[in-house]
Formats: sequence, C-alpha cells, structure tokens
Amino acid sequence: MQVEIRTGFRKMARILRDDREFRRAAARMPRPVPWDWAKPRLMPLLAQPCIDLPGEERIRTAADLGPAIEFGIDLCGHFPIVDRVVAERWECTSDQLRAAALANLERRAATVPTSAVQTAVMSGRRFGMLRSPAGCASSILLAPDHLRRLFGGQDQMLAAPGRHTLVSFSLDVPELAAAEIAIDLELDELTPLFLAPFYLIGGELLWDEPGDIDAAP
Repeated sequence: MQVEIRTGFRKMARILRDDREFRRAAARMPRPVPWDWAKPRLMPLLAQPCIDLPGEERIRTAADLGPAIEFGIDLCGHFPIVDRVVAERWECTSDQLRAAALANLERRAATVPTSAVQTAVMSGRRFGMLRSPAGCASSILLAPDHLRRLFGGQDQMLAAPGRHTLVSFSLDVPELAAAEIAIDLELDELTPLFLAPFYLIGGELLWDEPGDIDAAP
C-alpha cells in the first residue's frame, strides 16, 4: 500500500509539473497560431486513446504502418494537438499536415545519436529504451530508417508505452514477459498509448495485426 501511495504521489507530481511546463510554453505561442509558425514545429504523433468532444475533432490519419496518427505543435516537448478548426483556419488538408509533420520528424530523428538508446532491465529482462526526441520518442516508429539506425536491423519486438518512450526487446524475450514490462511502463506514462506491439522482421517494420507476422519474409 505504501508503495502504491508513493507511486501515486510521484505520478501526480509529474502531471502537475508537466502541466506547468506546458502552460509556460503555450503562453509563448502567437495567438492565433499562423501556419508559417506552426509548420516547422509540426510533429506526427501516435494517436492516444481519446473520444473527441463536439467541435473539437482532432485531425487524424492512418500511418503507412497502420496505427492512427495525429499532429502536434512541438513546444519544447509538449504538443498541443491540431484539431479540425485550426486546420480549416490554416486551409490545410490532412495530407498537407502529414507531409509537413513527417518531413520534420525525419530532420529531428536524424539528430538523435545511437547513444540515446539506453539499456534497461526490468523483471530480469534486458531491453533497449529510447526517450528522444523529447516528448515524442515513439514517433520514431514512423521513421523506419532511423529506427533501424538506432536499434539495429536485427529481428526484434518494439513497444510504445507512451509518446515519451519507445522500447525494443530481443525476440528471445518471451512475449508475455515483454508485455508485462510494457504495461508497467504504460502505468508510468502521462500519455499511455495502449498499442499492440510492433515487430522488425527481416528489416521490415510491422504492426501486430492478424496475418502480418506470418506474411513477413
């Protein structure tokens, strides 16, 4: 019980700190935000679980990999999400947002060194962990060339517990053990994603959907 209370207080403190940092960053945004200012700051994000409120529909599209993505304006690792009202004011289609965001991701991912991948151990299992770029490390899944550069091209299983974190497991780690670790990491995320695992098999990146793994080379 004491461990759960300490964990709860620690997570609440992180939420409050994150909220303060976001408010400070948001206060520096121009109002209204012009497209020319937002375009170089736009990033693609794996979509978090969300039910849109009326009039606040987020712009989403499917990644080539399969999962839904949305678009955020990078404010020092904090990401206000682009909704339909803002996109219409910019006169931008979802394809235009996607193209700009993916181009920005490619440039950002190119600056992440291989040393950013840390070795971690949980439940006696070793795995690689990436927490860069700040606030959107899981978006590296949308830049497969850089994913392979950072984690290597060997066969592996990847999990995105949240936007801040991307982890890689050797295929000799049992799937159940990897899933338990990913769930533990999700519990510590401010924006958990609750996504099925991803696999890099034979150099090809796959999302765990029926038939994908069997079809891999």
